[in-house]
Formats: sequence, C-alpha cells, structure tokens
Amino acid sequence: MENMLSTLINIVFPKTNIPEDQKKQFNSELIDTNFIRSRNLSILLLFVMTVLLLTDYLNYNKGLLEGDFGYRLLFYSHLFHVIAILLAFFFGISFNSHKSGGKQRFVTVFSYLTLICSTIVSTADQYMNGQITVFVLVSFLFAILNYQKLIFNMVMYTISYAIFIIGITYAQTNPNILRGHYINGTVLVILAVFLSRILYNAKVKDFISSKTIEHQNNELEKTNQELSIANGNLSESLLALDESQNIIFTLTLTLESKDTNTHGHSERVAKYVMAIAKYLGLDNKDRVNLWRAAILHDIGKIGIPDAILNKPSSLTEDEWSIMKSHPERGAEICSKLKFAREILPIIKYHHEHYDGSGYPEGLKDESIPFLARII
Repeated sequence: MENMLSTLINIVFPKTNIPEDQKKQFNSELIDTNFIRSRNLSILLLFVMTVLLLTDYLNYNKGLLEGDFGYRLLFYSHLFHVIAILLAFFFGISFNSHKSGGKQRFVTVFSYLTLICSTIVSTADQYMNGQITVFVLVSFLFAILNYQKLIFNMVMYTISYAIFIIGITYAQTNPNILRGHYINGTVLVILAVFLSRILYNAKVKDFISSKTIEHQNNELEKTNQELSIANGNLSESLLALDESQNIIFTLTLTLESKDTNTHGHSERVAKYVMAIAKYLGLDNKDRVNLWRAAILHDIGKIGIPDAILNKPSSLTEDEWSIMKSHPERGAEICSKLKFAREILPIIKYHHEHYDGSGYPEGLKDESIPFLARII
C-alpha cells in the first residue's frame, strides 16, 4: 500500500523541474499549445451549439420548451455556451491575442465557461434522462486538451464541481440516482484532475528531454565544427610543411651547385645535431628547428661571390670579411620565409664561439642562443 501511494505521489508530483532559464520558453510554448487547441475546439463547439439552437427552435415550435423546464434549461445552456465562446474570443483575441497574455485569457475564459455550461446541461438532463454524461465528458476533455498547472485545474474543477452538485441536487428528485451522481461525479472529477496533472508532468518531461537533446546536438555540432577547423588547420599545416621542405631542399641544392665544397655538408651537420638533440632530450619543436637550421645554416653563402667561395688558396683579409658575412646574409634570406622565423637566431649566430672569438657579433657564454651553440 505504501509503495502504491509512493508511486502515485511520484507520478502526480514528480521531482523533475524545468531550469530557471528555460521556464519562460516552456510557459510560452504551453500557452501557444493550449490556445491553438482551445481555439479549434471553440470553433467546433460554436458550430455544434448553433445546430443545437436550431434543434431548440424546433422543440419550441413543438411546444416542448413551454411544457418542460428541462428543455428550457437545455436551451438556456446552449445559448449561454454560444455567449461564453463569443466572450472568450472577445476577452482573449480582441486584446493582443498574439501575445501570451491574450492567449491565456482566452484559454481561461473558454475553459471555465465551457465547464460551467456542461454543469447546466447535466442539470437539465436530470429533468429528462437523469444523466451526467456531458459534465463527465467535458471534464475529461479539458483534462486531456489543455496542459495546465495544478492550481489552475483545482480552481476550475472546484468551481464547476460546486455548480454541478448544486444543480443536480436541485433538479434530481430520486435520492438513489442522486447518491450515485454524487459518488460518480466526485470520483470522475478527481480522476480528471489527476489525469490532467499526469499529462502536464509528461509535457514537462518531454520539454526537458527535447532541450537536453537540443543541447547535445548543439554540443555535437560545435565539436564537429571545431574538428572541421582543426582538420582545415592540419591540412594547411601539412601543405605549409611540404612547401617549407621543398624550399629548404631547393635552397640547399642551389647552394651546393654554387659551392662544390658544401656538397653534403648541411646533411652531415643535420645528422650530428639530431644525435645531440636526442642525447639532450630536446622536445620535438626544438628538434625540428635544429634540423631546419642545420640544413639552412650556410644558405647565406649564396650571396658570396664565386671567386671567394671557391678560391683554392687562402683568403685575404677583405675576402675573409666578406665570407664572415654569410651568417647574417643567411638570416636575412630566411627572414622572408614564414616557417624559418624561429630559426633565424640559430642561422645568424651559428659561428659564435663560447669564448667570444666567433662572428658576426662576438657573443660568448650564455648570450649565444642555446640551439645556435649546438650548430
């Protein structure tokens, strides 16, 4: 019994709550749904009530309205329902129906007055066939039709139920039938309230689920976009790497064709520095920069005259001065290459000595860039 009660409480009062930042959207969607359903139902009922009024007119011609209070009350209920629908349109649609306030007013007026009309019809039925079918059907219709909060339904059903009890008590003279109506009407109204609450909670869960899925889809789309950008960047990097490799080998071949003494020198230096880098445990970035600098470290010799570069005898002081300019020339040449910007200090200072006897600036000790010291 306790488990059943606990299950019932969880169904009627679930712990699922809408996040604060989504409540406005949920309420707006709820009002729109209720408005569309109520508007469509009101148009249908307006047509039905018009037909019933024509039927009442035929009954009037037959003298039934004058001789039977039940028929008169039924006519009044049909007429009241038409007026109620028109009032709902007036209070709702006439005052900014495109806004949530106007839509909610329409739903409220239409729901309350339609339920009240159903109590009048069931009261009239007590004079003719003793049924409460219309009140029960309309109660369940609105429980299914509209997604309303508990307080809204409690007030609406309480008012209509009170009018229903008063009406059938006054109209029904058979105590046994009346007692059955009390029991059936009470139970069915309670069930209608519970059904409305369950459907409202299902709507809340559906909204939360849809938002969760929407959020996950957005995150997935964002991730896909990031992956797409990353793939694009990777493709660009690979193209740039291929281009840089081609430039490096082109410059190296150009230098070797100009200076026969340099043939294979750059590759040997690259091999040595890679071994040193591995021994020192340098990271991949430093190894790449070292390899590039080793291949290009003498590229400045392209600007040295062939007569000096390939002179078999010793160089004069002036010629040696020109020869010593090749590190700076190499750095200047490579400064135009985007991929080589990080290795410019290595190229420029690869002839500096730890004791300061090197060139072009006579740097010494720690003032010489670390990777340049390896070259």
